[in-house]
Amino acid sequence: MFSRCSLVLVLIFGLMITSDLSAQETKSSQGKKQQSVKQSAPPKKIKNNSTTKARKVVDKKPDSKALELKDLFPEKSMFGPSASRMAFSTDGRYAAYLYRPYEKRRHGSDLWLYDFKTDKLTQLTNLNRMSEFQRSTREVREDRLAKHKREREKSKASLAKGKKSADSKKSSNTKAGPKSKAKTKQDLDEEYKIVETVSDKDADDEKAPRYSGVSSFRWHPRKNSLLLGSEGDIYLIDNVAQPKIQRLTKTSARESSVEFLPDGTGYTYSVDDTVMRVRFDQHMLEQINPKLASGQQMRQFTLSPDGKRLAIVAQTGERSSSDRTVDIIRYRDRFAKSDSVSRTVSDDKVEPRDVFVYLFDLDTADTEESKLIQVFETQIDEPRDVMSTPNWSLDSKKVTFCFFNQKDSEVQILLATFPDDKRLKAATPTKTTKPESTEDEERTSSGRSSRSRSRSKSSEIVKIDAKVVNRFKHYGGPNTPRMVSPDFAGDNQHIVFISEQSGFRHVHILDPLYESMRQLTNGNFEVYPIRFSKDHKTLFVTSTKESPARQMVYSIDLETGEMKRLNKNVGNFSSVAVNNAGNRLMANFVRYGQLTELVRQNEKQEVKTLTDSHPAKARDLTRIRPDFFDYKNRHGHTISGMMFKPKGWTKKKKHPLLIYVYGGPLGSRHSVNDGSYSSDGYFFQMYMAQKHGYVSIVVDPRGQSGYGGLFEKSNYEQVGKPQVEDLVDGVKYMTETYNIDDQHVAIYGWSFGGFQTQMCLYTEPKVFQVGMAGAGPTEWENYNSWYTTGTIGPSRTGQTDQKKYSLIPLAKNLEGQMLLVHGMEDTNVLFQDTVAVYRALLKAGKETHVELFLDPTGGHGLGGDIKRLGRMRKYEQFLLRTNGKGN
Repeated sequence: MFSRCSLVLVLIFGLMITSDLSAQETKSSQGKKQQSVKQSAPPKKIKNNSTTKARKVVDKKPDSKALELKDLFPEKSMFGPSASRMAFSTDGRYAAYLYRPYEKRRHGSDLWLYDFKTDKLTQLTNLNRMSEFQRSTREVREDRLAKHKREREKSKASLAKGKKSADSKKSSNTKAGPKSKAKTKQDLDEEYKIVETVSDKDADDEKAPRYSGVSSFRWHPRKNSLLLGSEGDIYLIDNVAQPKIQRLTKTSARESSVEFLPDGTGYTYSVDDTVMRVRFDQHMLEQINPKLASGQQMRQFTLSPDGKRLAIVAQTGERSSSDRTVDIIRYRDRFAKSDSVSRTVSDDKVEPRDVFVYLFDLDTADTEESKLIQVFETQIDEPRDVMSTPNWSLDSKKVTFCFFNQKDSEVQILLATFPDDKRLKAATPTKTTKPESTEDEERTSSGRSSRSRSRSKSSEIVKIDAKVVNRFKHYGGPNTPRMVSPDFAGDNQHIVFISEQSGFRHVHILDPLYESMRQLTNGNFEVYPIRFSKDHKTLFVTSTKESPARQMVYSIDLETGEMKRLNKNVGNFSSVAVNNAGNRLMANFVRYGQLTELVRQNEKQEVKTLTDSHPAKARDLTRIRPDFFDYKNRHGHTISGMMFKPKGWTKKKKHPLLIYVYGGPLGSRHSVNDGSYSSDGYFFQMYMAQKHGYVSIVVDPRGQSGYGGLFEKSNYEQVGKPQVEDLVDGVKYMTETYNIDDQHVAIYGWSFGGFQTQMCLYTEPKVFQVGMAGAGPTEWENYNSWYTTGTIGPSRTGQTDQKKYSLIPLAKNLEGQMLLVHGMEDTNVLFQDTVAVYRALLKAGKETHVELFLDPTGGHGLGGDIKRLGRMRKYEQFLLRTNGKGN
């Protein structure tokens, strides 16, 4: 689908904010309103209003004197899990999703179903039902029953302790009953409830067995049936109105990428680089991907809408080609030990890998006419070269895909038409694949016969090149090429894709016939695709159209370009599902003053919350809302921020300023978001304002994602400099507008933000007097090449060109007070970076200006001997000692 590549963003990259959106929390014994879902076998449908009873909301803000760091940063997260993988049935009546309530946070998610017609919610899977199929789940079941039995016996013993001896004598004269008896229905119902109830103690018992739950599901293309995956096997619910789980596979291999066949007569799945097809009315398994040339491995595949053709992306070589290793010193034992981790840096040579795109006709796979059609071949020889997944037209006659060449900064959009018989016969053969086995049939691990078309008959490879129908230079953000992901509109002719050519990520329409292009959406905002409607005439997206701090849901008419907002509530929407008609949606919704919950909106634009994921204390501690603001930097760019002010703030009194910054690209994310309850950007900032009288702000300077290409690419060949300008301008704005004390300005950040904090203190020491820098990459030539060559600047093989961006030469300019924080086992940003800058500071005679706070067993986000609470206590003490108190 269109969104498949766009979702593979820099979110997976290691240099991300480690201050995750979920701060830690107290145990649920502090108070949790549990989701009231009555579970019995078979699962019952529950009216939505009984599942999430209306809560009386009292806008009671926490008392600043009562605020304690231990409450804001408990060892266990105060937030519960969110729903995921929301998807509508083809007819739009149902929406399914994966979810587990707060008390089951240690376990896997179950499959839930919401019926828009009846407004009923049904839990389709649970531990009791899956225990019928899985030994590991039965272990969880028995563990809960045993714990319950022990607790009950302990209670009985306690009650019996004070009984009279006469009662005891009477009991001893009573005839003993039978040793065992058959369980009644009441016994079974009681067991069922015990198993589905998780106590507070069991919820955090990491040594107890864990329920895996459901990992994925797919809707049938024509009826209301579901395929689901659990523990690597495949299950079927044939009718969600009368849900009954049927197991389809039981193998040692892990089946993945499970999909119904387009006509619904069966399904496909992958095992390693093999694609299998199963039809419900047959007992035979078919391997449908062809044998590739020696040395090639299948990386991606897509099945055509009619189910008769495959598009395959193949590649030679390994994904990581560097022989470089770095030693990490560990201090856990009597004597220090070192471990080696692989690393590819900017001056390492990238071994070229060949990439191919093939088309394959499944109907002729076992015949003499079987041909593997090669439509594209290129080489990947740069860390950020991008090859997208091919997408089919609705008529199954064409595929489109894109390739980004990092060296030339060029995006190519290609079109390949499946050849007719005449053109196929005229094509020149290039080679013939070698069969892997001469046997027509083998036995699979499931015990069923497997017929491998690719193995029983080798396929001739013919070359028919795809046509480049559009090419353009990309000089914008480093993450945009992965979002281009071209796909077909409903007319099977025009191609829809995302591009940043206008300066912001927008939807474009390409006419391959005339090789002409028009931009469909316009403005200083960004657009992120969700999916097409079934007829591909409408594209559903999230967009920052109304505010860069909010992603809301829109439909785009691909003919007229009309962009219509679908959501009623104002805030941030994620994991969005929209029905084909565009009048129903389901998504996770959050905004300040309201924690993340799953909501549904019906055709009348009536909104209901379907989950209750967080304990009461989490809601109590998140009632304070920051104020959003923006200002113009010296160049005229609009810079976004949010602010916490002390209780009773007035402009007449000066307060110290605390700035939290990240400053680097994050795909589509940034720090200033409505409902971002992060540890650093929300909780610590709120705490310092309420408890110690600081004006605390979060700023998104140039360099961050989500504000257009100019922002995201700002680091290139000038890393950190645009951010310093914008932050200096921010201090000036805060001084003039809010009368902050410009002689008491502190700044802090983590990862890229740790680098940015140091950059500010070294280059503008008169503006920034205090800083706390966490795990900052001070020497970019030592960081991962996939990041630095797109974000920091170019580099030649064998030449440490990125050394010129090191902070080491600037460290001597430090005048204020700085705290350096790092995990000594960090394999992302190496601990040696902090050691190097610390040495430079000592050599410059700055020993009284710098302090170290090290976690001997911590990684990039710490998590070793230093817990989050400990880090925040250190921050608080350091700020009060070096920057003063505002009250």
